[in-house]
Amino acid sequence: MMKQIPEEMVSLIVTDPPYGICYQNQFASVPHEVLVGDEGIDYKTFAGESYRILRMNSHAYFFTRFDCYPYHFQYLKEARFTIKNCLVVQKAALGGIGDLRGSYASSAEWVIFCQKGRREFNQTKLLENRYPEGTQFHKGREASKRYKTRFPDCWFGPEYPKATCHPSWQRKRGIFHPTVKNVEFLSWLIQISSNPGELVFDGFMGTGSTAVAACMTERSYLGAEISPKYWEMAQKRILAWTKQNKNEGGA
Repeated sequence: MMKQIPEEMVSLIVTDPPYGICYQNQFASVPHEVLVGDEGIDYKTFAGESYRILRMNSHAYFFTRFDCYPYHFQYLKEARFTIKNCLVVQKAALGGIGDLRGSYASSAEWVIFCQKGRREFNQTKLLENRYPEGTQFHKGREASKRYKTRFPDCWFGPEYPKATCHPSWQRKRGIFHPTVKNVEFLSWLIQISSNPGELVFDGFMGTGSTAVAACMTERSYLGAEISPKYWEMAQKRILAWTKQNKNEGGA
């Protein structure tokens, strides 16, 4: 699909590509199926295509893992992205990786933050600064604003949205996926790094969280999902959000 997209067509990339680990939670009462395509992708080609379709002076966010970070980082760098940071964002529930007695539980998602060219963050109203507006921290520097412009690279605690959805949230809504992401968290990234009406791309849609987040923030979205089951789930989520929004008098 990406090869069919014209150059510099999308304004923001937010995506969680397969890591090639064939993840399956063997300890759940009803384990998820192994994800289609999770045996891995040609990440070098994917990184290059991501750079090509992204507009100049735009942002991109790529989810990763501690053991996949080195080669994800290297291929994104070779694709000419400027890699600015790696966000570490709290999960809604601890995850176990194999050795439950000899390994630390996974409590965070890793997200590689890249730029093509350079784009400043948007001034949002997502989070208020701790200090009163107008506080002068250093002589000659701009006084603080009411809302935070520069966010930290670690999002932990009640003031930040979680990166994933708790299993109880999934059960309540019938949305089952081993790596489903939190729509609110994705909406924060979208608001920080794009403008209303711009096009957000996710080449690995899963259950459609990125698409719903784009709708919520008045952005357009483009994406793909290889699994028919998850594709159908994504369509239902998008349709449900659209109907609810219309009923509440939204756009």
